[in-house]
Amino acid sequence: MSYKIKLKNTKDKSAILDEKGYKAVSGDKYLSSLKFMENLRAHSSGYPIYQRCITTKKGPVYETIYLHRWLADKYMKKPKSNRKLFLRFKNGNVQDCRLENFEYVTMSELRRQNKSTKNSSGFRGVTKENKRFRANLYHKGKNYHLGFYKTAEEAAKAYNKKSRELFGETNSLNKIKKGK
Repeated sequence: MSYKIKLKNTKDKSAILDEKGYKAVSGDKYLSSLKFMENLRAHSSGYPIYQRCITTKKGPVYETIYLHRWLADKYMKKPKSNRKLFLRFKNGNVQDCRLENFEYVTMSELRRQNKSTKNSSGFRGVTKENKRFRANLYHKGKNYHLGFYKTAEEAAKAYNKKSRELFGETNSLNKIKKGK
C-alpha cells in the first residue's frame, strides 16, 4: 500500500511513502512534535523536506530534514565503499520515497542515470573537433576513444553501442532521431 502526503508549497505534488515508511514517520515522536507530515514541502530541486528556523542567542539555526535521507538512514544499510555514495531514486521521481525506490550508488553511477547532457554537440560523450565529431566514454578511470565521425549522430550511435556493452540500458543513452 502506498500513501501520498501533500507537499505544502505546491498544488499538485505529493510525497509517496510505502506502509513501512509511513508508519515510521507518523510514529516517530520527534517528527510528530514538529508536525512533520503537515509541514512537508518541496525543496527547489523537488525533494520532500521539512525545514524550520530556530532563533538562538548566536543567531538563526536552520534544521532541515530530507524525507528520503531520513528513511534511508533508518532502514537501509549503506554498502562499504572506498568511494562516496549517494542515494539514487531508481525511477527518477524524487517525490517517490518508497524504500524499494532507493539505492546507494557512486557519483559516476548516478550520472549514468542522468537523462540530460550539457555540451555543444547535444549528445553525451560526443565533442566536435574541427569538422569531425569524436566519441568518448569513461569507465573506471579508463578512457575509451571510440573514433571520429562525420556527424554528431554517428558519434552518438558509437557512444550508445559502447555504453550498452559496458552498462546495459541506462537513461544516459543518447536520443537519436530516426532517419539520422
